[in-house]
Amino acid sequence: MHVSFLIDSTDLRRWQAEAIASVLAATGASGTIATVAGPPPAGLLDLCLAFEALAFRRPRSGPLERLSPAALNLSTGAADADLVIDLAASTETVGDRLLITVGGFGVVAGAADAIMAGEEPFVDLVAVVGSERRLVGRWHVAVEDRRQLGSGMAIAAGRAIEMLTLAAGRLATGATLHDLRLPRVETEPPPHRPGQPALFAAAAFARALAARLERLVRTPPNWAVAWRADETGDGALPTIAGRPWRRLAGDGGRFYADPFVMRHGGRTVLFVEEFPFATQKGVISAVELGADGPVGTPRPVIETDCHLSYPFVFEEDGAVYMIPETSGRRRVELWRAVDFPDRWEKAATLIDDIDLGDATLFRADGRNYLFGTVRPHWGSSWDGLAIFTAERLAGPWAPLFAGPAKVDVASARPAGRMFSLGASIVRPFQDSVGGYGAGLGFARVDRLDAGGYAETTLMALRPAPPLSGLHTYNRGGGFEVIDVIADGGTAVVIP
Repeated sequence: MHVSFLIDSTDLRRWQAEAIASVLAATGASGTIATVAGPPPAGLLDLCLAFEALAFRRPRSGPLERLSPAALNLSTGAADADLVIDLAASTETVGDRLLITVGGFGVVAGAADAIMAGEEPFVDLVAVVGSERRLVGRWHVAVEDRRQLGSGMAIAAGRAIEMLTLAAGRLATGATLHDLRLPRVETEPPPHRPGQPALFAAAAFARALAARLERLVRTPPNWAVAWRADETGDGALPTIAGRPWRRLAGDGGRFYADPFVMRHGGRTVLFVEEFPFATQKGVISAVELGADGPVGTPRPVIETDCHLSYPFVFEEDGAVYMIPETSGRRRVELWRAVDFPDRWEKAATLIDDIDLGDATLFRADGRNYLFGTVRPHWGSSWDGLAIFTAERLAGPWAPLFAGPAKVDVASARPAGRMFSLGASIVRPFQDSVGGYGAGLGFARVDRLDAGGYAETTLMALRPAPPLSGLHTYNRGGGFEVIDVIADGGTAVVIP
């Protein structure tokens, strides 16, 4: 297989070099480059990026770094190609090809415009065949730091590399430009609005100053766990809004998040991520729930050398297990309760060398499935849903299929235990459009097999002020639990 990559020699960046290397490695193909004209680069964009690197003390090297075509170490030629990949959003007529864009423009320029407009970029992969353009895939990617243009652009570039590599791999194994399909969100991107890098660069100084002041007088995040009696009827989705919740009391020196409930041995226990502000490192804590709610305050039950969160707790064959998030170790670990709920021991490493966020176990048709979000190179853990499968809990675990099940900052990241709704399975998800954990939703699983994954959103909820986040939902033992970003007080009402 031979691949020709179209580049604009006047606007070649490191992400494109990484995309070329990744595609060739995944397909075993040979490659050449061809120079084409791309759209004019946005004025002052590189100046804005350079100033951000200085103001926010970010390395200048990265996916947006400019390169010379000589750095690609590929020959320039017009040899017949089995596949043409347009990395330049060419303005020329160049024949059949795969075209990667953001908002109809090149990845760098399109992502910059979206971020400057206060939006999350949509990365589109288009098959151009003759005069027809067919949308192959559409990924809605995260922007983790809206103060910095470069960090959001890097996430878009990372996902563009992943998308191109996945597509090229499928073409190498028999797919064609006529039938190639990748996961795509159905949301339509907003109308394109050209950004103004000069104004964004001018505002960078104020953002950098504010960030430094914030570090001096930082107000801790106000994540809080809330609970109430479970009155959800059979065959009904949870009704999050309206009926009040009771807040899990704290002492101001920590926040609680990621609540899970487990009933075992006649006891109902609430597990949470506890984040002491003094240590800046999460631990897993537990508190028993009586008829009137928590009995005492949460106490640490698992603490390691890395940050812990999302205590996914479950029972199998009479034993209680937990899969806490241990992405700081780049592992997915299984823990077993030695003396429920206070003493735990590590039982196994389920998946090694992976940054998997909010691992959520689900069993169906005699198999185990593990849902979570994977952070690729330069990417985000907010937007890419991955699914692994195994016959036994201890593994071996393997990806259900190549690539992400979906890339959507509005619905990819898990938000709690999956549950039955009649004959359907429902997956809670996080919505991080505008900020991490800004909203919560529930999706019906329509397909789950080696051929692909599909789901339908049943409910999506954004809390109104004074709340600014709604992040996790779980139920069990006669209780419902959530976490929110809220001010002080004992009651939480979700408008």
